[in-house]
Amino acid sequence: MCAPIERLASLSKSVINVKGPDATKFLNGLITTRLLPNIVKKKQHTISASENRHVNLNDIIDINTNWGLMHEDIYDPEQRILIGRHGINSMFLNSKGRVITDCFLYAHPFHGQKGDVGDYLVEIDPAQEQTLMSLLKIHKLSARVKIKKCRDLFSYYLYEDSPEFDGWVDDVQARYFQSMDPEEALHDANRFIQSEELINKGFADHVVGLAFDNRIPNFGVKVVSDVAIEEPSQILSQLFTSKFDIGLVAEDNVTNRRFDNGVFETHDAVENTSLLPFDCNLDYTNGLSLEKGCYVGQELTIRTYNNGTIRKRIFPVTFHDLKLENGEYVTGASLESVTSLNELDREAITKLTVSPLNEESEEPAEPAEPAEPAESAPSPFGSSKTVRKRKSSAGKILAVRGQLGFALFNIEDVEKNSLYKTEVGGENILVEAKIPDWWPE
Repeated sequence: MCAPIERLASLSKSVINVKGPDATKFLNGLITTRLLPNIVKKKQHTISASENRHVNLNDIIDINTNWGLMHEDIYDPEQRILIGRHGINSMFLNSKGRVITDCFLYAHPFHGQKGDVGDYLVEIDPAQEQTLMSLLKIHKLSARVKIKKCRDLFSYYLYEDSPEFDGWVDDVQARYFQSMDPEEALHDANRFIQSEELINKGFADHVVGLAFDNRIPNFGVKVVSDVAIEEPSQILSQLFTSKFDIGLVAEDNVTNRRFDNGVFETHDAVENTSLLPFDCNLDYTNGLSLEKGCYVGQELTIRTYNNGTIRKRIFPVTFHDLKLENGEYVTGASLESVTSLNELDREAITKLTVSPLNEESEEPAEPAEPAEPAESAPSPFGSSKTVRKRKSSAGKILAVRGQLGFALFNIEDVEKNSLYKTEVGGENILVEAKIPDWWPE
């Protein structure tokens, strides 16, 4: 068996810089994660002892400066809030609480001198760049911020699926990224760079953003640099490469891995697909703060969570050819129909009807012979035919990539039955939904 290979990939991303004295407050009103150092509770008596240790955040953080980012996990039983220079996962919503785009947000720069005013990098899919730029400019009004596209920045992704890499990421985060205030956070970021645990010191000045991808714990490391990388040794230290073999791979490898692990990104779906943050599992991927106060789209998001009315989620799915033999469905070895599915345009994929694999017969039982009805006068409105109720789809396929994909299902449906079917060109396809093992129970 071959040893795992550490993989480094260049990502096709757009980066937008938001900088100015009001940058923190401005972005806090637009994203789903917390930037302002306040604890918002409708009932003050519900503030727990673990939250109480954060009541002095207002004294620690000066939001008019380049202080960093808050890191919190709504599933953390200790409800810790850490301060760091490393990036976070987040989302922008519209006023109706629907998703515009997901993003990674970085404190800029990651290390060195922090600067005098708030300074952030917003990393998004290029297809959403113009939409997000328009949104930022609409909400700018009199805010003291400058917003610009960064054409000279490059995004990279580092990963390995091994216990050794998982342990390394755990160890590094424990030793360098547990800060409780901005000064300590900057000191620790500089200490991390100087240690050469990851970054080649000769390349360090080119690293302007860094994040640990904890959408799944220890899923990978993200780096934003101001120069393009041609060889892994350009950016990675000898200390790191002595522990892990390095190989450059295409971005497709990163995308395939996301699909395989069930990490959905909004650009996976066709443009203008209407999705809620909880559809996209944002609460599971460290992209949501429940007590940050007002932001665009906040009302529906928090009401949905507090009322416990999260009914649907996006599940990773696997597609198989499906044949009907002797009245029973069996999966075929051929992938012809799955190939046909991949050949459909993205819009057509979302319109496919998805139904449970083993549906109960919808034919009504044979009724008893009715008594001869009495004659009645003809209706003045003419005769009418019985209207057959249109059959609704049990789910919605959002993305297809080979045999892998994403589909939106009712949670209760998948918990009862994970096998569904759809049809392309007269051929049945099995749609197998999976509940990722990294989802909270």
